[in-house]
Amino acid sequence: MADILDLPTKTVWFAVKRLDLNDTEPSDVISLQMNEEEKVTEVTQSLRSILQLNNADLILRLRNSRGSIIPLNGKLCMTASSFTSPFTLEVVRHFQSVEPAPNSLELTQYAESLKERVMDVQDRINTLESTMENMQEMRHDKIYQEISKLENTVNFLTRRIEEAEMIEWRGMFVKNPLW
Repeated sequence: MADILDLPTKTVWFAVKRLDLNDTEPSDVISLQMNEEEKVTEVTQSLRSILQLNNADLILRLRNSRGSIIPLNGKLCMTASSFTSPFTLEVVRHFQSVEPAPNSLELTQYAESLKERVMDVQDRINTLESTMENMQEMRHDKIYQEISKLENTVNFLTRRIEEAEMIEWRGMFVKNPLW
């Protein structure tokens, strides 16, 4: 804390333009003593007290000689300013120069794909519910089909085994092999 008090202070000049009061030209030139280590909150509080701005909704915008917005901190001491060439300090209201659009998260493509997914899930649920009613009947039909396939397979194997049992070995080949 002692280091901040020991730092040299410099005078920074501001031309105040009250855009919240519809001023088009700077109405006043003020000066502020500050050092390089001051933070934005400290500088803003000092300027608000000098300008007697009690409304917290008012915004302070600082512009350099080229019209670019610059931060309101102690580094302003390092930039030259004088009574004849001050920084421009604009006092504005929230959304004074821009009309805010209402917040909207509706995306048409997203909404359409989401509706399609919901409809697909509903169709699947309806199909499942309708099959639940016929579940016993469907299970009985499936078991009957599997049993009939097994019966056909067993009958086929039984015939093959019976045909294989009828074959007798008579000794040698009926024809001579060609090997």
